[in-house]
Amino acid sequence: MSSTSRRPVSTVPKPPSSLSPTCIIAETASLTGTHLVTVSANAVLQPRAKIIATYAPVVIGDGCIVCERASVGLLKAESEEEEESGIGVILEKNVIVEAGAVVEAKFVGEGTTIELGARIGKGAILGKHCKVTPLSVIAPGENLPDFTVAYGLSERRMEKPGLEILREKAHEKHIEVLRRLVPTNLAKWQP
Repeated sequence: MSSTSRRPVSTVPKPPSSLSPTCIIAETASLTGTHLVTVSANAVLQPRAKIIATYAPVVIGDGCIVCERASVGLLKAESEEEEESGIGVILEKNVIVEAGAVVEAKFVGEGTTIELGARIGKGAILGKHCKVTPLSVIAPGENLPDFTVAYGLSERRMEKPGLEILREKAHEKHIEVLRRLVPTNLAKWQP
């Protein structure tokens, strides 16, 4: 018996995927399932980020950031019909899913930030430039209009528009920093 220990090789099948050559997927990120996973240009999946396409497809839009221990995708299907409907999770452009957050939403609008440990219920729809504060819960099927801030125990307030251009510039700089910090291995996910 050899004195060097070997790690067991994962036998979990890779999901079908459509990956932009400019996306960043960390070596220890996890893409699982049998449905299509689409990761668009300049999207970042940090180490230990989970994309779950077991019950429905997942689309990660341009410039999205999925942080450590965050989970995007349906965790379970309620019925066989629901699984076959093909309705999955869509993150639009520049969405940030922070560490430990769970997103099962049907749609998350452009520029939305889902903060630390927040939970977005199955089938929820979040508008553009929304913010879900740490540990907040969005109920399954709930609809948040554009520029909504969700905080506390089901509290909501509207934010005034006007800072989107500044936030987008800061987001672009954030992605450039991550491009230098997060080593990527796209070949691992290619068929």
